[in-house]
Amino acid sequence: MLETSDSVDLDGLAKAAEDYVARAFGATLKLKGIKPKSLPHFVLDQYRLWEGDLLGRATVLAAVRDRRTGTGATANFVKHRDLIQRETGAASVLLLLGRTTNAIRHQLIDRKIAFLAPDAQLYVPEALLDVRERSQAREPLRIDANHLSPTAQVLVLANLLGKDARDVSLTELADRFGSSVMSMSRAADELEARKIAKAHHVGRRRQLNIAAAGVDLWSLAQPYLRNPIRKVRRLAGPAPADLGLLAGESALAELTMLGRPRIERKAVPAAHWKQLSSGIALRPAGPFDDPHFEVETWAYDPCVLASGRTVDPLSLYLTMRDHADERTAQAADQLLEQFAW
Repeated sequence: MLETSDSVDLDGLAKAAEDYVARAFGATLKLKGIKPKSLPHFVLDQYRLWEGDLLGRATVLAAVRDRRTGTGATANFVKHRDLIQRETGAASVLLLLGRTTNAIRHQLIDRKIAFLAPDAQLYVPEALLDVRERSQAREPLRIDANHLSPTAQVLVLANLLGKDARDVSLTELADRFGSSVMSMSRAADELEARKIAKAHHVGRRRQLNIAAAGVDLWSLAQPYLRNPIRKVRRLAGPAPADLGLLAGESALAELTMLGRPRIERKAVPAAHWKQLSSGIALRPAGPFDDPHFEVETWAYDPCVLASGRTVDPLSLYLTMRDHADERTAQAADQLLEQFAW
């Protein structure tokens, strides 16, 4: 017997399909419900349909409305699938499954019927896709004993900065902070392991709830927060106005009473450095190049936490708190005074 969810849960099943594809491939299905007028009523009465994009292929998902579908369901679906494909022009029509057995999935594979069972399997023979979740227990989470991962640090700092990331699905958080869904899922596991956050499910959507707020969250997380700078580069010429955000003493001068430094410093994500540097023809500064400027490449994108022309004050504090110059270190401490913790 094929089994979908009750009709009231079909929207949740479609969302679970989107989350599964995002987690497995880092891609978005972009599902939209459809009721093609060219399809017979008996097909629309039997199936709920969505159109979307699966790895560049126009795809239709079909979920059986009646959960008590008999043993002839797979044979019927083959006929209905061909009709749906012809009328919609889709490259693939997938049967969208809720809870089902391995035996049913094997039967569908034997008959070359494409299907998607969220958190279990995606099988599209015409696209040579057969992705299955491992049945064995998940590999134990490996975390740095001393520091948060960059993605986990972004989540903590976002909450401290008032960019509330509570009770939002991991897929939405990944979109918001420019991360892959897999990295966001690992960050959630990491924060749970450190008891900084607790994840829970709303339907099939995994959401994250930061356990503390304000000074309590800062005290809990600060020992694990790292300097996001991976490398500092010295480059020739004046700094391009549209390159990154002000960082280091240049940012401190904007946010505190510290005087403006002679050498401007900017921050960009390390992951984008190669593209940025080739796009605007940056070159290393020689010993006699004047003017010159400096660029920090960060473990995460400084733009996702910033709200102006400087990097955010908490990340800036993390880059400057151990500065050798006492005046500069004191200015960094002043950054924390603006927070009403």
